[in-house]
Amino acid sequence: MTTRQSATRRAVLKAATAASALVAAPAFLRQAGAANPIKIGIPTVITGGYALLGSQVMRTCKLVKKLTDAKGGLLGQPIEFVYQDTQGDPATCVRKCQELVERDNCRILTGVIVSSEAAAMLPKLEEWNAILISHGNGDGRLTAELFVPRFFRANTSAPMGARALALYLKDAPEKKFIAIASDAAWGRSSNAAFEEQIKKVGKDLVDKIYAPVANKDYSPYITKILQSGAQGCYVALQGDEARAFYSQATQYGLAQRVQFFTEIVAQADIKVLGKDAIGLMGSSRYPLTYDVPQNTAFREAFMSEYKNEIPDWSDGEMYQALMILFAAIEKAGSPEPMKIAAAMEDLDVTSVKGPILMRKCDHQGENQGFVVKVAKNDKYAEPIGEIVTIYPRELNTPDCRSASYSK
Repeated sequence: MTTRQSATRRAVLKAATAASALVAAPAFLRQAGAANPIKIGIPTVITGGYALLGSQVMRTCKLVKKLTDAKGGLLGQPIEFVYQDTQGDPATCVRKCQELVERDNCRILTGVIVSSEAAAMLPKLEEWNAILISHGNGDGRLTAELFVPRFFRANTSAPMGARALALYLKDAPEKKFIAIASDAAWGRSSNAAFEEQIKKVGKDLVDKIYAPVANKDYSPYITKILQSGAQGCYVALQGDEARAFYSQATQYGLAQRVQFFTEIVAQADIKVLGKDAIGLMGSSRYPLTYDVPQNTAFREAFMSEYKNEIPDWSDGEMYQALMILFAAIEKAGSPEPMKIAAAMEDLDVTSVKGPILMRKCDHQGENQGFVVKVAKNDKYAEPIGEIVTIYPRELNTPDCRSASYSK
């Protein structure tokens, strides 16, 4: 064997030994010298009745990763979203979150769709050394009697959506209302908040209807609405439930008899209704046409990435939650959960919905209240919600650790 061959062989053996040692080394040593990703767990609904909302969460996360990594990442690190299917079930959600924490080392969690899932997670957050940032959970109790220090809500809650509508309806011609909601935590919170707020402005709520979760036949409830004598109908339904209700309501001509006021104006529902959606009014968790640079940039990036798609409310709220999270991480200078939590308290960020204050007292994000009316817009292939009025965030956000308003 020549000297050169011997040296080459020794080099190969040395490299192989080093590689074996690296594989056997602990994870933190294997990753040394490389930019470790900041992992964010997304326990969301991939299958089931709210799967469309989950798909919106995931597509916005993918867009945000692309935009963020193109700018050099966060704290100089790439971001990595890890997805799990909760199926909209609280027990499944907790189990999947446990996997995200223990197997994937995700201590930052967001993208949860169903309020009852979020409520089931709250008691586990300290054990997991994790934080949960809500992008869309509406149940008012989450920042009231269920409050825990590791939970933050960046989005408009059900009481806030009802509040904006009630403030608008104070001067509306309709006097008598009926409310229909999903028999789930968010739906019950929505109906209760609407009842409280609509009575404060001198209107009459003649009845509250609760349809079973995943209900498909709304004909008995539509008949009840038609017979109620109500002039306005408050709707707190989402996902497949909302699309089933609106489709069947169209068949009955309900919109010609009763004015709909929905707690969330969703682009997915508008798409189902088509021209029949024109005139629908409601609270908007993400006003597509809101004219601020942050929203213009997001809307243009989204529609460039997803051709022929209009960002829906869950896209806008997911983007806003992530922008608030990223601002807190940068302020903290660390992705460590409790450092993020400390940085997020009283954090003031201007996002796609304007100025947002993450209140220290209950971790509820103060959001402006938007009321929109669905109309045709030549810039878009389908009708969209056009802003009718905007209420200041201080007026639209409940009292601290409460779902009610003293103002």
